[in-house]
Amino acid sequence: MESGGATHGRRGAKAGLSSLVLCAGLLLLVATAASAQQCAGCGKTTLPDSTAHRVRVLPGFGVRVGEPQKVSAALGIVAGAEWQEHGHDRARYVGLFGEPGIAASRASVAYISNMGGLGSGYGVALTGLRTSSDPWVLRENSTYVGGELFVWPLFLTGPRIGLFRSVHGAGPRSWFFTADFGFGL
Repeated sequence: MESGGATHGRRGAKAGLSSLVLCAGLLLLVATAASAQQCAGCGKTTLPDSTAHRVRVLPGFGVRVGEPQKVSAALGIVAGAEWQEHGHDRARYVGLFGEPGIAASRASVAYISNMGGLGSGYGVALTGLRTSSDPWVLRENSTYVGGELFVWPLFLTGPRIGLFRSVHGAGPRSWFFTADFGFGL
């Protein structure tokens, strides 16, 4: 009886992660198409600030140390637009990445902003998290969904904090905070 429930829980978690990845792909497609729609004269301006957007599609990567994954490496894709406004570089991106780690793995879709001056900026991500053996803080072999905040003061280096809820039902400890530090996504 219990194994059937565990199988149903795994199917539900996989369906949730599949939905997250599908939504991220659609969001990325819409964002890229919307930023590509410009009028013929929009790129030709005599003002000192440029309002012309440059669309970028870049690889995304990162290395992180923290809970619950211990050590992890992220790899994905980042797409969005860059422009100048009032003499400052501006940028808005959508990122889609996977992050396998020693004790946990993540799949995320993120909004990333202001990666201009010296690699500073912030990001907000929706994340699916799956623990494996011996994770820090969370239960082994469990699935969580939640949100994360990245802060990069300089050179895409900084902390990430997250709030996650267990997919396996409510309990006295069904909500968890996570934290780590690293470079990149």
